Amino acid sequence: MKASEIISKIEKWTPEGLVDSWDNTGLQIGSPDQKINGILISMDITDSVVKKAIEQDMNMIITHHPFIFKPMDRFVFNGYRGNIIRSVIMNEIVIYNAHTNLDLAEGGINDRLAQLFGMREPKVLSYSKSEELVKVAVYVPKTHEKNILDALSASGAGHMGEYSDCSFSVDGTGRFRPLEGSNPYLGITDVLESVTESRIETIVNREYLQNTLDLIQKEHPYEEVALDVYPLLNKGKTYGYGRVGEIEGTTLNELANMTKKVLQLDSLRVYGSCESKIEKIAVCGGTGADFIREAAQKDAKVYITGDIKYHDAQLAYEEGIVLIDGTHYGTERIILPVIEEKLIEYTEGKIKIEVYEDSSFNFECY
Repeated sequence: MKASEIISKIEKWTPEGLVDSWDNTGLQIGSPDQKINGILISMDITDSVVKKAIEQDMNMIITHHPFIFKPMDRFVFNGYRGNIIRSVIMNEIVIYNAHTNLDLAEGGINDRLAQLFGMREPKVLSYSKSEELVKVAVYVPKTHEKNILDALSASGAGHMGEYSDCSFSVDGTGRFRPLEGSNPYLGITDVLESVTESRIETIVNREYLQNTLDLIQKEHPYEEVALDVYPLLNKGKTYGYGRVGEIEGTTLNELANMTKKVLQLDSLRVYGSCESKIEKIAVCGGTGADFIREAAQKDAKVYITGDIKYHDAQLAYEEGIVLIDGTHYGTERIILPVIEEKLIEYTEGKIKIEVYEDSSFNFECY
């Protein structure tokens, strides 16, 4: 498979449209036409990760965190990053990452955290994005109605909640007069033609609109395709950071021990105390201190996230919510085996795939 084929499948799970404005996500080094013989999955790009990929003859590395986050104005080969870039280019390794889109996506980091903590019917903690929808109406002769419906389905149009291939059709009469120079599928030059046509309406995510229009054009028999595109006020799926929901009642001590087990941590920091039974929590992978107030407002008694600072803990105390710092790495590493499963499915097991956690990069306490 080419790198572009693998990336295309990943981005159906973690769409580019979910990438936050401040983020730098996607293909960062290498050619999209590179034929891939092995994929190494890691949280970050380090010299050890690149060395491992070379040793294992894997020419694609997929990470969560972007290697190139801010613009680089020089590549000096006697520096740490310069040496990595040189090794990557010389060994023709493709570097790709999914960052904030993996945080927000269904089945991504935050959904995985909610699942691991046994959260029932988790809700988004802090909303970030909503799908922008348009309505497409296309007019087609009855003989080609199925062709257009198949094209709409293939383009991803017609998704509403947990339903796909949603559309509406109504029959009517289409009229047109072919002029000199035209090449009509039906009709005679300068003669008014009447045809029984179907008007097909469906909903399309604006991000995929051009793909939908291209497939309609390809399958439609008419030289000039009659269609309308309407902007809609109603929104599609909403996405956001973190999750909040109910869990089986537990104590703070039991929840702390559960957190260590779920996140594979030897120790962690707990800010605050709670004597009553805990039945509702919030979680957020990575750096989630910005959502402390929202977690408290949504009645979570405990908020599990990473990168807690002194003033974050003070704010949580004022808001009456307990914080558990599961570390940035701990709250995000849980997605690595999920990425592995997805890639095995995408590649049908024909490419060597491995998760690699760079122990030299982890922080240890002595």
